[in-house]
Amino acid sequence: MVAEEKKLREEEFVVEAIRKLRKAPFRGIHSVYSGFNEAFRKYFGINPVEATNRLAAEGKIETRPVKGGVMLFLPGEAPKRPSAEEVIRIIVESGSHPLTGEEFVIEGIKKLRKEPYKGIHSVFSGFNDAFRKHFHNDPIEFTSKMASDGKIEIVPLKSGKGVMLYLPGEGPRGRKTEEALKKILG
Repeated sequence: MVAEEKKLREEEFVVEAIRKLRKAPFRGIHSVYSGFNEAFRKYFGINPVEATNRLAAEGKIETRPVKGGVMLFLPGEAPKRPSAEEVIRIIVESGSHPLTGEEFVIEGIKKLRKEPYKGIHSVFSGFNDAFRKHFHNDPIEFTSKMASDGKIEIVPLKSGKGVMLYLPGEGPRGRKTEEALKKILG
């Protein structure tokens, strides 16, 4: 805890941190990479995760999970997640016939990925919720079967929340894989 008497309440500290640590054009800050967590811990002597979770639950800030932590935003400034209905509409739009589960997965990967990325995050893209709502079926079980049949590629994430879904042959290849192939094939 800072030696001097606390001047800011937790909410004031978090709001000021978001305002002063964000870099244009970004509207939020990464809880870890911005230095926020350590600064909060030093100033208050408590865990910042509990405080930010509480402030988010109270609507004082908004959070979005990201690799290595969370993004912190002022209310109304966090990126909006598409609803399951919006994701379904994006995937099935201009289809000449109702899509099968496999077609839905493939079209979902094609239509939900953002350049320059070739895959989609099963959770953050809204895909899992849309699949579950549209087919009343478990997307994890369904996509796992497709991957075992070689119809898509799945890359697990270290965070344990969701996976990346790719079309066959479009998943990431490590540099070592490419180097090994060059050596083997000449």
